[in-house]
Amino acid sequence: MAWTRARRRWAWALALVLAALALAVPLTVARRQEPTPRGTPVNVVLEDFKVGLDAAVVPAGTVRFQIRGQGPTRHELLVVRTDHAPDKLPLQRDGLTVNEDAPGIDLLDEVDGLDIDDRQTLVLRLAPGHYVLYCNLEGHYLGGMHAALTVR
Repeated sequence: MAWTRARRRWAWALALVLAALALAVPLTVARRQEPTPRGTPVNVVLEDFKVGLDAAVVPAGTVRFQIRGQGPTRHELLVVRTDHAPDKLPLQRDGLTVNEDAPGIDLLDEVDGLDIDDRQTLVLRLAPGHYVLYCNLEGHYLGGMHAALTVR
């Protein structure tokens, strides 16, 4: 009887070890398979009413925007290629938001709905030129939520 009890304990211990391995191995393999995004990193902080960039000039090619919403309200980030000055983008008829379809505005991509301390990465392939990053929620652009980025 004692021998059977000891065998059951060993069987349970072995089952627990195998279950832990069955969970750990796929998670480890999955982490190794996730490629690290390449490109020039640019940290972007969105806060009322500012778009903070840690680089104003980057080399042409892949750029990895690491975006953090600092609040205190919800924000979004749009990246456009344009020759307009950052504070001179054409407005919609409402006078509160940028007209993303206006001539001279080439919308590349956007990240919506960043709440306080939300983080997101946006990877873009950028050709040499002038770019503007801004928040287009009502009044945010007019409040100064824009920044220039030059790609060389």
